[in-house]
Amino acid sequence: MSAVPPMMKPAVPKSVRHWKQAARKWSKRLRRWQALTPLPGKKRSPWQFWEEQAMKTIDEAIRLRPDGFTDRSIYTDPAVLEQEIEKIFKKAWVLIGHETEVPEPGDYVRKTIAGQPLIQVRGNDGKVRVVYNTCRHRASLVAIEEEGNCAKTNFVCPYHGFEYSADGDLVKVPVADGYGEWFKNEEFGLVELAQFDTFNGMVFGSFNPDAQPLVDYLSSAKEFIDYATKGDGEDLVLVDSYKYDIAGNWKLLIDNTMDGYHVPYVHGSMFEQFGISAEEGISGIARTLGFHGSIDWDEGRPMAERNVNRYMAIFPNITVHYNASGDMFAIRQIEPLNVDNMQVTMWLLAPKSTASREMNERRAAAFTITWGPGGLFGADDARQLEWVQLGMKADCGAPVLAARGLETGDEDDWENEQSMRGFRAGWNHYMNQD
Repeated sequence: MSAVPPMMKPAVPKSVRHWKQAARKWSKRLRRWQALTPLPGKKRSPWQFWEEQAMKTIDEAIRLRPDGFTDRSIYTDPAVLEQEIEKIFKKAWVLIGHETEVPEPGDYVRKTIAGQPLIQVRGNDGKVRVVYNTCRHRASLVAIEEEGNCAKTNFVCPYHGFEYSADGDLVKVPVADGYGEWFKNEEFGLVELAQFDTFNGMVFGSFNPDAQPLVDYLSSAKEFIDYATKGDGEDLVLVDSYKYDIAGNWKLLIDNTMDGYHVPYVHGSMFEQFGISAEEGISGIARTLGFHGSIDWDEGRPMAERNVNRYMAIFPNITVHYNASGDMFAIRQIEPLNVDNMQVTMWLLAPKSTASREMNERRAAAFTITWGPGGLFGADDARQLEWVQLGMKADCGAPVLAARGLETGDEDDWENEQSMRGFRAGWNHYMNQD
């Protein structure tokens, strides 16, 4: 019998040899990294190590400093924003909208809060609800238009035709007998947000079923909302609304609202148009209201007179502006788009008794040229916040400072930064919770 020639070992392609060599090299590095960063009783990968280092850095950044300094990274680190979404926007009460957006039964407006698709809708029973904008069948959006009325047409899922009433009830399922007797319409309505409530027309919501009642959350800010919105008990009407983006971290606009210190410098040109210096034209008081804050211009006038211009921030994402001369107020909702950009939605409202068409046109025009996205104050602030966001990216190791008024107590002149520190205390409270 002839000998069987030995099998020839096939040549390994060069590309494969290089791949194997690289794999062995990275395997050795992996073992070395694991040895350098051991945990008791086990080893961890470099990815776990770097994740833990990143979390350690975030923890250091969000620690409340009593000296008024703040780490820049809370305005620039995407990982911080991820925590803000989970720990603040999904735990605290946030502004959804205003009742005047949905005045009639069936009126609805699409919303996106903390990345979640929602609908603010006035039901056939007259109640304002906040529900998730998702079909219970295969998850499609059911409200496609940005706003509309579904009193007669219902919300109709464009995917398979499931229909929901303005109250959120499932009222029609095509070929329903295909599911069997176990399927009951009343168990498959639109899912409501964990909590929602209204206060003086402002619609609030919380993703957290264990959040404290809204009135307790607002605390001492309720008095200031009363003053700005329904201090005389009168109903309000929607005059105008805006939606625009600003190239800055969402917290910058909250900070700016509670910061009177910037007014003479950022808005000085507007004061000059009226022939006065900004320093001479400003007087007021800044207050901290727990996690909320306000600035009252024209110091010393009693609240009951309703002749004080007021700027208030409600934690986490709301500002309220009351203009005494025009007897109108604006609500501003701030929603982070990403760590470097925010979307601002603004509603301008006025007392129903003075809301004639002519008066409202004058109000809208006056507000647009001052606080609108292209107005004098609005454009000044947007431009300045963009510059601040760019400056925040400087990796220079220097924190930013908000220490004015630290030695003077909770109330001081308009240029102190007490209100900003109150907001930061609220931010730290939520960010440091598990």
